[in-house]
Amino acid sequence: MSGVEMTDNNMASEGRGKGIKRKKKKSFMQNARKYGRKGTYGRGSHLDEETYKYMIRVLELVRDNDFPSIEEKLVFVNNVYEEMVEHEVDYAKNQIGSRVIDSLMKHASLEVVTRFATAFMEVLRPICSDRFASHVLQKIMIICAERGTRSLNTSTISKDDTTVDVKEEQVKIYNDWTLKLSKYIMNNMEDFVWDSCANHIIRTVIELLGGLNVDSSDNGENRSKKNEPVDLSKRKIVPQEYTDILLEICKRLSSWPQLPEFPRNELTSGLLQVLLYSVKDVDKQASKALTKKVVSDCFDSQDETQISSAFNSESSMRLLEACLAVASPKLYTQIYAKFFINRINRLALMVGANFTVQRLFNNCQVKEELETLFDEISPHFEAIIEKGNLGVIASVADTCRRLQARQGAFISAMATALHCEQPADRQNSIALLVARMKPFETLASEDKGGEYRVNLHGSLILQAMLHFNKPIKIVNSLLEGNGIDLRILFADPRGSRVMDAFAESKFIGEKSREKMARKLGGNWVQLACSKHGSRSLEKVWQWSQMKQKLWMIEELASVGASLLATEAGKIISSKLNVPLFARSRKDWSDSLGKEEKTKALFADIIGDPPPGK
Repeated sequence: MSGVEMTDNNMASEGRGKGIKRKKKKSFMQNARKYGRKGTYGRGSHLDEETYKYMIRVLELVRDNDFPSIEEKLVFVNNVYEEMVEHEVDYAKNQIGSRVIDSLMKHASLEVVTRFATAFMEVLRPICSDRFASHVLQKIMIICAERGTRSLNTSTISKDDTTVDVKEEQVKIYNDWTLKLSKYIMNNMEDFVWDSCANHIIRTVIELLGGLNVDSSDNGENRSKKNEPVDLSKRKIVPQEYTDILLEICKRLSSWPQLPEFPRNELTSGLLQVLLYSVKDVDKQASKALTKKVVSDCFDSQDETQISSAFNSESSMRLLEACLAVASPKLYTQIYAKFFINRINRLALMVGANFTVQRLFNNCQVKEELETLFDEISPHFEAIIEKGNLGVIASVADTCRRLQARQGAFISAMATALHCEQPADRQNSIALLVARMKPFETLASEDKGGEYRVNLHGSLILQAMLHFNKPIKIVNSLLEGNGIDLRILFADPRGSRVMDAFAESKFIGEKSREKMARKLGGNWVQLACSKHGSRSLEKVWQWSQMKQKLWMIEELASVGASLLATEAGKIISSKLNVPLFARSRKDWSDSLGKEEKTKALFADIIGDPPPGK
């Protein structure tokens, strides 16, 4: 589920719960102190009172990060780990002890890492199933893999990962631990797949072997909640031994007779998703074979009139989305034909399946394929809007922008869905209707120039359309809006991004930008005094010529100290040098001229000027 969709759902739930004061959750440290007062000293294995209080104090020091230097921090870390000698497993199995070990492991020396790994090897099977110690094991593997491959990935190393130097002779030791632990996990997969804690260890192993960027600063509890790799965009270079084990895991899982059961279970579905993402780009043949195996064996095939059982559960839909993300164009077409053709309109209206339809469009790479998809779904835009599954239309818009296809047809389909296609005089309302995602008839019930709420997906759709090759209808529609409506749009947290698209689109000309600046006249002060409106004002200032800048700053200077009433207003006043303009227009003009010459002089260093300059 994408961030955009989650944000919209969260907003909806906030609206429903308006007026209800929610009880604030206690932090981990608050709960830890509460357990200490009760005498239970955390969950998991038992720690005595003195040790427990010491662990809490350690976490407080780590949280505050109040160390004069990194050297002193490393000394502190080593001292903490010295307290755990010969009791590594006991500390790892305690909730507070596990958190301490996890938090400090990225600063641990090779000696400490080896000591913990050796202690774990003696009881590795129960460690993998322990709800606290399993997180420590994951962190040890992440640290070993990061340090073992650091020399191969010098350009992508974060500063947090370099607090401990890795000597050349230590690289093999770290890699040996990664390989030894990975082989153990691989050889015991049949038992571990169905165990909640061990399942997430398998996922971590797969991610590390595939070179995916597992964040070493992320604590184990957060990692265990994720059903997909932490970062799919950056893949590290790994030794061939890593790749060999990954491909062996892929081969073994593919041949399991229980594979068809995987989509119906959240644990096993999440594991398969991680494997699909990890194998992608590592071995094309293995990736293709695994994806085909999942598509053919894990989901039933229905005729075009029935919805597949793949859409019956959240876990199976997320697995199908992973298949779409890693599929080749040919396999993508086969997935579309098997699960979506002649059913997209019904799936787009379903509560969970509409997200899978979004992934279908997001992963479309062929223009002709998009045309087929668009022709099937566009007649149903109005029904999708009424249902509230607006993320589907936002995905269609973005795909039309990305593949430069069906852009004019998309604008027409949106006009029809929002009832502003005919008569012709309604067409000038399309931009603001898309921003609100409401049909034309709702405008009559709202006051002209009155406050309105910008819809998140409406803003995303509007941004995509402004980046179309011929956005003239949308541009003209915005320029036909009154200044107050535009000010409300550009001062909104979501709507301010529309101004970004208007400013940055290479298909919008200078004259249209000049018209927008004139249209907003009389609204500059209100924009300047709002957090997001001030961003929009700055965008307009960047592209404006001197004549337009004079109109803007004259309006800002005319209100005097009122501009300083908000923090945003103060920032704008300082950036545009409004006080200097109020004292002397000539001095302000000279100052601005010097600034422009300086920017032009250093253009090669600081980058190109904004569009329209």
